[in-house]
Amino acid sequence: MKRYCLLLAFAFVITACVAIPTKNQPEAYTQSAVRDAIRRYERDGKDAVLAYYSHPQRFDGQWYVFILDSEGYTIASPYNFTIGFGPSDRYDATGYYYGDDLVSATEEGKWISYVFFNPETDKEERKHTWIVRHDGLYFGSGFYRGQE
Repeated sequence: MKRYCLLLAFAFVITACVAIPTKNQPEAYTQSAVRDAIRRYERDGKDAVLAYYSHPQRFDGQWYVFILDSEGYTIASPYNFTIGFGPSDRYDATGYYYGDDLVSATEEGKWISYVFFNPETDKEERKHTWIVRHDGLYFGSGFYRGQE
């Protein structure tokens, strides 16, 4: 019993020491937002997660989660006007077509960069999006670094 308690205490200490990404680590913070969205989906179900991430209060500065269906149509985003956008609608301000890039993501995830409206600055800027395919859906989030 004593060994079990020590092992449990050690596991708790190790778990507590896992670093939580901050906004000063935009790549890690973005990936964490997507992981959190997938966990919420697993815990609460599809309808709940779609309602949660479609609310305008889901902006976290420049960060927000969006969800695409299996064909690449937006089914959740705090940018409600993008609901229903499909792959063929995804051109950025430079003319770059990124719709197929989004739906080519795998369970391991991938990074995609394109120009998009930054909700924090009200300007079009270079967005770096992390997108992961999970259970037939695509979960994405991104951060901005201006015109690179």
